[in-house]
Amino acid sequence: MTNKFSVVGLDCPNCAKKLSALVENIEGVSSVKLNFLTEVMTVESDLDAATLDAAVIAAGKAFNTKVVISRI
Repeated sequence: MTNKFSVVGLDCPNCAKKLSALVENIEGVSSVKLNFLTEVMTVESDLDAATLDAAVIAAGKAFNTKVVISRI
């Protein structure tokens, strides 16, 4: 299933890469594409929405960012 997230608060493209890597390591996630300029992250996953949302928020908090979940 494709999930899109709004990612607010990343300071640089390097942080975006690190956040993408964290999300890619979540069991059940098959791919992650994070566009730093548009602040949109697309995640392919077979996880249920609540589990995936919690995992993405936790990864965002690792960078002291606010990860806002928005289904597009």
